[in-house]
Amino acid sequence: MTMSVLIIGGGLVGTSSAYFAAREGLNVTLLEQKSIGYGASGRNPGFVWLHCRNPGWALNISKKGRALYDDLRRDLPVPFEFRADGGLIYFHDERQAPIFKEFVAARQADGLDMTLLGNKEVRDLVGPIREDVVGASYCAEDAQINTPTVVAALAAGARAEGADLREGVTVSRLIFSGGRIIGVETNDGNFFADKVVIASGAWTEKLMRASDLEVPIGRERLQVMATKPLPMQIKPVVYGPTAAKAYGLFRNLPSWNDELFRSKIEEESGYEMLTLAAQRANGEILIGCPMDYPSEVDLFPTLDGLKAIADDIINDFPGLKKAGIDRVWAGVLPFTSDLVPVIDEIAPGLVMAAGHVFGNSAGPMTGKLISQILTEREPEIDMTEVRWNRELDPVIPGATLHW
Repeated sequence: MTMSVLIIGGGLVGTSSAYFAAREGLNVTLLEQKSIGYGASGRNPGFVWLHCRNPGWALNISKKGRALYDDLRRDLPVPFEFRADGGLIYFHDERQAPIFKEFVAARQADGLDMTLLGNKEVRDLVGPIREDVVGASYCAEDAQINTPTVVAALAAGARAEGADLREGVTVSRLIFSGGRIIGVETNDGNFFADKVVIASGAWTEKLMRASDLEVPIGRERLQVMATKPLPMQIKPVVYGPTAAKAYGLFRNLPSWNDELFRSKIEEESGYEMLTLAAQRANGEILIGCPMDYPSEVDLFPTLDGLKAIADDIINDFPGLKKAGIDRVWAGVLPFTSDLVPVIDEIAPGLVMAAGHVFGNSAGPMTGKLISQILTEREPEIDMTEVRWNRELDPVIPGATLHW
């Protein structure tokens, strides 16, 4: 008899799990509380970011995930937006240069295609950037996706393979029988299956708590603006120097100086800034992002957050000062204290794939791994780091996350 699988969540992880599980011949039903791609997968700026992934599981799955996009572009029934123009972190203070030099050398030793760029090279790649930019670390393996188009393509692929994807179905709790999870309760009745896969991202902690299971998955909110379509002028995905302090790969360098990577805007706004810019194929430029850590999922941008974006981008990208703003939004990323997700069978009949703070690079590959777990094959990546029974710190709302 064909195994039946219920997948909870319609983002990158959920739709890719549905696609790969259906390709294995499993009987797949996916339940999404709103619409496909509603959560983080529909709201992030699209960075496929290997640049700062920690050695080990995070870098391994990101490399495999980056390569998987080539297969998906060939195999999925509808196209999605993907651009392989690399990624960079720029800096504009000569005192930051030795730190970036150390960072690039360390990343090269980890096997990444990384180089250190100078002023002209950065300005050639990023037209609107400030003229006094000093340089940047550049990773040729970074890429950009229009994430909602990827989710839509995976959903189409899953349906083409026979999966049933249902929107507007909210799961309230798990159904147990004899110590085993056999289904879920929803606003549309009960659903039953041999296996239930939790791929609900930032909503996971609340869902698990309703079923008396604890999983410490927190929420990081990013606020984003999009300009009106503009002539193409930004090739790679771009982070500013404030992003460096978010990563242990920078903070643990011998020459690290935290004060060199803090801005006046952060001090005034109270937000830590993940300064970024990325231009989509239609010409719109996504800019951001102030970061905070709400106690519940909060998808509303704030006035002070939007002001911080505007001040930050005008300072570092003067060429965008007069750009028309088309829309603003917020997205919430899930995370665990050790910054890798939980991907494991956590109880009989219950598989978890949640906590992806870098879902663009790891999400589709996670779906492939889930299909391997469901069919009881050996996952193609060592999964020790993402096991359910590892020790994780509790989530403290408001506490700053450092990757």
